[in-house]
Amino acid sequence: MSVSICYEARLFFMSVCTGIGLEMIYDCIRIFRLACRHKMWVVGMEDLVYGAYCAVMTFSLLYEQNDGNLRGFCIGGVILGMGGYEYLISRKLLKRLQKAVEWIKIKAGNRHRSRLGQEKR
Repeated sequence: MSVSICYEARLFFMSVCTGIGLEMIYDCIRIFRLACRHKMWVVGMEDLVYGAYCAVMTFSLLYEQNDGNLRGFCIGGVILGMGGYEYLISRKLLKRLQKAVEWIKIKAGNRHRSRLGQEKR
């Protein structure tokens, strides 16, 4: 293969990895939201900051690896990485975590109720 094709394949791979990393960060934000409730305006601010972070990370990838030239396949790679991670890993992970959080809340509620019952006796 020619050097330019190898370079562009590497750039596409890095774009996909960037998308996966960005989606992993968003999963951390979602897990944080599961753990403690947020008001809607706080969720909006978190999403705004996350969106700005995604833009900066994608721009820095293009700037550092491609001298700032906008390449469609790079943006496509980021979107592919995010979508692939969301479809293959994130949905299943979040469902399991949500069930775990609900289970913990149920167990904590039962303990709290049993303690209240003991105090009344």
